[in-house]
Amino acid sequence: MKVLFGMGMGMGPIIKRDDLAHFQELVRMADGYGVHALGTFDSAFIGGDTYVRTTLMATASESALIGPRPTNPLTREPQIMASYLGSIDGLTNGRAFMDIASGDSAVYNMGFKMATRARIEEYITCVRDLMSKGEGTYQGRIQKMRWTAQMVRNRVPISICAEGPKMLHLAGRVGDGVIAGTGLLPEIIKDTTERVYAGAREEGRDTSEVEVWFTTRSSLHDDHDKAIENVMASVSSILHHSMKVSLEDKHVPDELRDQIQAYVDGYVLYEHVQSGGSNPKNMQAMGLADYAIKRFALAGNAKDWISRIEEIADAGATKLWMNLGGSNPEEAKHYMKVFGEEIMPHFQ
Repeated sequence: MKVLFGMGMGMGPIIKRDDLAHFQELVRMADGYGVHALGTFDSAFIGGDTYVRTTLMATASESALIGPRPTNPLTREPQIMASYLGSIDGLTNGRAFMDIASGDSAVYNMGFKMATRARIEEYITCVRDLMSKGEGTYQGRIQKMRWTAQMVRNRVPISICAEGPKMLHLAGRVGDGVIAGTGLLPEIIKDTTERVYAGAREEGRDTSEVEVWFTTRSSLHDDHDKAIENVMASVSSILHHSMKVSLEDKHVPDELRDQIQAYVDGYVLYEHVQSGGSNPKNMQAMGLADYAIKRFALAGNAKDWISRIEEIADAGATKLWMNLGGSNPEEAKHYMKVFGEEIMPHFQ
């Protein structure tokens, strides 16, 4: 079965000049292997600037889509985002994209609350209007751009990162796609797709207009146990983020509801995605690690990945976002090669 892959790219908190060659080599490898899209986080709290990283990615790639994954409607004005997307689209000859979410570490650690669905929709509309017409409205303010006629495209694909039923519905109504963080279990994949398509139909759209992607919290390592250890911090973050608003309609087992709610209530935002931090430790102490890994993770060696991806694809998720990681440049290059030469050929 054919599977499309999107890959998150990063180089630790910041890319230094000495890292440039290695970072761009990884981008070229992923692009050459046929990875469909390459994205990078937009959170100043976690690391350096996504605009810098995506520019480097744009100049090192030939075919993969390039963009922020995800951004949010609070830390970037629509005019700034539209200008950035137009610029990346120019650098890539029409390969820019944008993924947007309500905001997690990027907004909480600036003292903001996450964006509402209405604000996300307004933001997307304004960015699209700026790129297509040169003028849009956001939060009661007129925003203008005078160079839209010079853009390669006047609209780039915008997908909404969604973990709850209402956000999935919104993604179906207004998104070019959805990046679902709901989980990878068969019943969840089915329910997620149905909710997105219901939103599309409500808007009078053909469901084929909305691409449904599923995000994985992933770790590739030759040692299966080490891969599981490496994915714990990432899994601890999505367990919190996907459940923080409510546990309703999220397929939470009755016997785990109290533990998950307690975990969410005690989550330490400053230690978000921190290996060895209190969040993965608390997740394990509360007996939630096995469930969270089974629901959200793609972790193990190449054989484990192939088997897991086959299961996920058979359940209906044939577009997957993942990360490879690597504790040093040579390890990162090794696992990119394993992914491109041992795993991807099974799904092309």
